[in-house]
Amino acid sequence: MAEHLKVNAIVGVPYSEEMVANAQADLRAQVDPDGDPSGLEERYPKVKVRDFDGNPSEITEMDALVAYLQMLGTLVDFTTYEPLTEDNLR
Repeated sequence: MAEHLKVNAIVGVPYSEEMVANAQADLRAQVDPDGDPSGLEERYPKVKVRDFDGNPSEITEMDALVAYLQMLGTLVDFTTYEPLTEDNLR
């Protein structure tokens, strides 16, 4: 997992060193219903750790996709976002 994120960071995906270092632990926290998600929740205060597709007996691509999209949403800093700048008016 960490190697995959490192490669993505090289090509421009904004993964920090901390995100890469904690990738495996964050993955486990999201897929283990009996696991301890406290570290994940400290790093991503807005994260929701739960079963997203209604089938707690199986980790599915839907669970992974929703968790990923949620995490992306937590990376936006709306206090610095300027919607009317030229780059955002494409």
